[in-house]
Amino acid sequence: MNGSVLMGIERTHQGITRVWLILLLILLTVTLYQPMLASAEETDSSTQNVLILNSYHNGFAWTDDQSNGIEEQLKSAEKIPIIYTEYMDWKRYPSDASWEQFYEMIQFKYAAIHIDVIMTTDDSALNFAIKYREDILDNAPIIFSGVNQLGYDGIKDPSNITGIIEEIDPTETIRMALEINPSIQNVYVVFDNSESGLTTGKIVTDKLLSLNLGLQIFPMNHFSNEQIMQKASTLSSDSIILMTTYFSDSTGRITEFDRFSSELGQNSSVPVYHMYDFGLNHGAFGGSMISGKIQGHTASNMALRVLQGESTYQIPIVTDNIARKVFDYRELQRFDISLQQLPKGSEVVNKPFSFYDTYKGLVLSIIGAFTILLAFILILLFYVQLVKRMRKNLERSNERFSLAAFGADAVIWDVDMSTMIYYFSDSWYELLGYERDEIDESHKGWKDIIHPEDADQEARRRSEHLEGLSTYYYSEYRLRSKLGEYKWFQARGKILRNATGGYIRFAGSMTDVTDRKGVENKLQMSYQELESTYEELTALQDELVEQYNKVVENQELLQNSEEKYRVLAYNDVVSGLPNRLSLSEELENFVQEHSGGRGALFFLDIDDFKYINDTMGHSFGDELLVKVGERLLELSDGRSSHFRFGGDEFVILLKDLNNSAEVLTYAESLVQGFKEPFKLHESIVHISTSIGISQYPEDGDNAEELLKNADIAMYKAKEAGKGSYVLYGKAMQQHFDDRMIIEKNLRNVISNNELSLHYQPLVDVGSDQLWGFEALLRWHSPVLGFMSPLSFIKIAEDSRLIVPIGEWVLRTACQFIKDLHGKGYEGYHISVNISVIQLMLDNFTEMVLAVLQETGLAPEYLELEITESIFMESFEIISTKLNFLKKKGIGIALDDFGTGYSSLSYLKQLPITTLKIDKSFIDSIDSPNSMSLARSIVTIGHDMGLKVTAEGVETPEQLAFLERTSCDKIQGYFISRPIPQNDVMEWVDGRKVS
Repeated sequence: MNGSVLMGIERTHQGITRVWLILLLILLTVTLYQPMLASAEETDSSTQNVLILNSYHNGFAWTDDQSNGIEEQLKSAEKIPIIYTEYMDWKRYPSDASWEQFYEMIQFKYAAIHIDVIMTTDDSALNFAIKYREDILDNAPIIFSGVNQLGYDGIKDPSNITGIIEEIDPTETIRMALEINPSIQNVYVVFDNSESGLTTGKIVTDKLLSLNLGLQIFPMNHFSNEQIMQKASTLSSDSIILMTTYFSDSTGRITEFDRFSSELGQNSSVPVYHMYDFGLNHGAFGGSMISGKIQGHTASNMALRVLQGESTYQIPIVTDNIARKVFDYRELQRFDISLQQLPKGSEVVNKPFSFYDTYKGLVLSIIGAFTILLAFILILLFYVQLVKRMRKNLERSNERFSLAAFGADAVIWDVDMSTMIYYFSDSWYELLGYERDEIDESHKGWKDIIHPEDADQEARRRSEHLEGLSTYYYSEYRLRSKLGEYKWFQARGKILRNATGGYIRFAGSMTDVTDRKGVENKLQMSYQELESTYEELTALQDELVEQYNKVVENQELLQNSEEKYRVLAYNDVVSGLPNRLSLSEELENFVQEHSGGRGALFFLDIDDFKYINDTMGHSFGDELLVKVGERLLELSDGRSSHFRFGGDEFVILLKDLNNSAEVLTYAESLVQGFKEPFKLHESIVHISTSIGISQYPEDGDNAEELLKNADIAMYKAKEAGKGSYVLYGKAMQQHFDDRMIIEKNLRNVISNNELSLHYQPLVDVGSDQLWGFEALLRWHSPVLGFMSPLSFIKIAEDSRLIVPIGEWVLRTACQFIKDLHGKGYEGYHISVNISVIQLMLDNFTEMVLAVLQETGLAPEYLELEITESIFMESFEIISTKLNFLKKKGIGIALDDFGTGYSSLSYLKQLPITTLKIDKSFIDSIDSPNSMSLARSIVTIGHDMGLKVTAEGVETPEQLAFLERTSCDKIQGYFISRPIPQNDVMEWVDGRKVS
């Protein structure tokens, strides 16, 4: 398309754009203008603070519903308080350590903030608030929600406390179900075997039996997931299913509620009623559902009354109006239930959207506006048709050009003569092997790769065309590829000039003529040879025939070689299975050819394979991989394809599935199949595999997404325990995203000064003198808040960010103890924890010695703490490094001794100076077995010439026992909690005085 046509299209677009902007302004004026009344309001300078404590984690549906309900109601108040929200994450981390860390975080974070009202969701947060509100939360009144009668009755002192008691009562749901279907005779109650699940199940079944309606009640807590699905699919119309809470089946297998609930709703032949409204949109038919959001609204109203001056004693406990009578329109349609059959006052969700009913006023306004605009639109139609015709012609022209360029297998090049910027199509880079901008080709850099013998000829031909001496530009020259070889190109082009003769654009095509040039050269040489040897041809005829036969033979050999290379390219050399490249192609073909079908991708990782490689040798490991491949083929059911993904990872593609149960059956067969040991020569090897599973199309509709989600599920399986499988769920992606957020924020913790060290004292038992301190890492993120080391250390190790963080900890701790020596506090030692990632670095020992030299700290004042599991990575390498540091005078402490796998013979080989008894042994020394075990550990350590340190000492009785056993050093809350760096000297001085 020429320049004038392009400029015409551009002017037409500009005109249409101006008209549409005018019309949009008119439309906005007609439909959205409303008079605004300004009113002056008196500003209250006082500020009120509300702290929301959630028992569970952000993202847990029940917690989010309550928290969102609370915040919505508080923010709708006339005077909006400042809202602070915290999450205990008690469902995932129900431990004393998590409780203590949460306490320290709340104490630190709200030390300078006055709390007016504490709002809690569920039992753990309520218990925390009752225990600590007088200590760290200004003894503020408490408003609770999500607590049942049993939880409330357990409160010893309910003063200054009010809230909402969550009553679990299926009566209204059963009444509604009978109103819809009076023929119901059987109720199947779904709950799990956890403590809370059994309690809920008993409450529901007892309530149902007490109604005396002649209903048969069938608890389903003794069924597995598959059995529940099978039973639900065969129920008759005189039955219903009543769903409570469900997080694991009868086998103990953890289940995602949303996925299980959705799958149950799909498989069930009868309506599935729910007790909680977070089952909506996940297979719930309906019912009188306990609502977290309603509880949040109600609790907020109670809190606002407290903020307005009322006492909690004036606000009674709420026990009703926390449920909503609600049904899912899609489920009603599925079971042919009309809206007229629903109980009066029922709420219906997912009802088809009626735009007119919802926006009636806006619709009428828009109709009026469009009446005014109709005349303008008619005028525009002419211009729209014109643009369409021009665009269609342009698209047709572009299509012809694209097809012609592709069919010609040519490179398209173009030069903007005003900027002298060159453009080359993708074919140019494919032919020469360069990446874009690798040789600055857009700024004449391409000329540097022209063969020196061809450069002058190319420049002359270009100049002749630009000067008008030739109708078009034509030249043949050689270009150097990235591999260093030259390729011949035939270039054609033409200059585009403006009305005054000036240059606008210079464009054309290039064709790879290397083969043609080669043939021409060969023909030229052959011609010359033929001229000089014509008389000898007759005598050489037999020889030529022989040479021809050799050419044919060589061609056959070449074809055989190509076939061998293809096999090597698509198959793993070690196991003989198809490799990652083959997997990618088969996955893409499967997705394209099975758009309406089902499949599953199994991602297998052999547990502890690196340990087997390090201990038995790489040849042994390769033989084991071959055996694993053979075992997988033996377990195949004829619908599966097997691949070695790399390292100790295998992938299985299972096709032509009918339902998800087949996926679970196959996964179980894989786990059971690996329980049979592998025999290699004279060795018997027991291994297990962790399996992650993604299903097509639920977990992805393309190869990359299916593989990524199966990989995520595999890592969840490893976290859950070795020799197990996990189905991918959307919550895993959230977990993965949370992990990525933590990793992202970890990358700048040192430069942003977000890290700090606390120091826990270690005391010599015999002399009662302070021996030194253990350095403990703390991270306070401005984005994420206080982060427990348990939540980020593993991520730092996986991303190798532990390397700079660990070096920072070592340098900071050594500098601190050196500064302490310089201020008169001489003789104190520092103990620093070391990660296996650091120890595996080639320069680890050099880094430690460099830090000591930089800080000026003598080696004998430094102790490095390691865990038993570190030696499982690579015993010889790590032992050599630690032995070198030990000889330099640095102490080596084996942390958490007794929780790992060390035998006594193994322990003798470790280059350590100190054993640290794990806190779990100290906590339970009141039992004879634990007391004897702790005494034995001290004796073993002394017999081996080692010092023994006890961790977690919290009571005088524990100290007295350790004194009797001649333990060398102790640390724990009985001595002191971890101390911030700025408070250490004050603590030391206070201890000397006392």
